[in-house]
Amino acid sequence: MDFIDLFYYSRDFDRSDTACNASAKRKAFSVVLPKMIENKLTDKQSVCFRFKYLNNMTQCEIAEKLGISQPTVSRHINAAKDILNDSLKYCYVACEMAIREVEQNYLN
Repeated sequence: MDFIDLFYYSRDFDRSDTACNASAKRKAFSVVLPKMIENKLTDKQSVCFRFKYLNNMTQCEIAEKLGISQPTVSRHINAAKDILNDSLKYCYVACEMAIREVEQNYLN
């Protein structure tokens, strides 16, 4: 699952989510994602990732701004997404488990 694209480009992580569940997942991701970007990515990966997802820049625009080639930008962004998606899957699982537990406690 591409959690990065879901987080930045979609309203819901799962179509079966209620608005409350989707909001809880989005909040959890918004807390951990900046910390992961800061601690898990190289400087170039972080800069390229931030330009793409936070500034909505194209790879060509990023390449021109940084003075590197577009394929290099693409590699940095893809590497960053791989690293972040790998870590975010644990956040997603934790959110799912917490939501289920809260729902079960609420129903009982």
